[in-house]
Amino acid sequence: MVSSFAMIMMGLTAIICFLVPLGTLYWIRRRYQASLKSFLVGMVMFIVMVQILEGLLHLYLLKINQTTAAWLMQPFIYAIYGGLMAGVFEETGRYVSFKWFLKKETRIQDALSYGIGHGGIEAMLIVGTTYVNNLIVSFLINQGQLSMLGLGAEVEEQIVTQLTQLPPFIFGLAGYERFMTFIIQVGLSVLVFKAVKERKKYFYILAIVIHTLLDIPAALAQVGVSNVYVVEGIVTFVAILFVIFMLKQLKVYRQDLKQPEDPELEGYQKAGY
Repeated sequence: MVSSFAMIMMGLTAIICFLVPLGTLYWIRRRYQASLKSFLVGMVMFIVMVQILEGLLHLYLLKINQTTAAWLMQPFIYAIYGGLMAGVFEETGRYVSFKWFLKKETRIQDALSYGIGHGGIEAMLIVGTTYVNNLIVSFLINQGQLSMLGLGAEVEEQIVTQLTQLPPFIFGLAGYERFMTFIIQVGLSVLVFKAVKERKKYFYILAIVIHTLLDIPAALAQVGVSNVYVVEGIVTFVAILFVIFMLKQLKVYRQDLKQPEDPELEGYQKAGY
């Protein structure tokens, strides 16, 4: 049986992954008329840069090319490679988006909207859907109906062992980690937005460096070298720094918060058209 507490933790994580991004988007659009286009571009760019392009590179270097695959089996090399690729692909996606696709979306709230889209779709695809699936499977396990999925005895045993033996708080920890990561993704979006808006490319380079350094401990944890609690501590610390950074940027660009999403349309509306 999967414990009720474990299922509650799974549900909370799923809620965080779906409702936090959507709720944040709703608030920032209602309060500051943040661009919906920026949100959608953030979602699409994450899928294109990470799920497709970065995924294809990983497929080649980690699977197809046996030479690089063997080389990248070394934990520290794998961690540096994984962190660097994540940084380069995601931050370049942000830079290209703000420079080319969002030329008219130049307000700070539009940068936040992009980050919500980028971090939101990441949370939904990578963790949210997994935990919704975990909840459904847990219900089937508790009802004795897991066999209806036709997974096979060996796979069923692995799933049951994982969902019943893991401490319940682990399922909740995934939601906490995703919330902290969501904050960081929004913060990185503001940092790259600043690189484009102020024409200071070193902010873009800084974003790559931060992203890389942040992902290295996580990659090491995947191969059993680093401790998950150390990783969560680092993620929490960086998330707090980004909250401070974003609050300062809201003061720097406070005039943006007063600007409507479409000044021309608002002008017509005020004129009575």
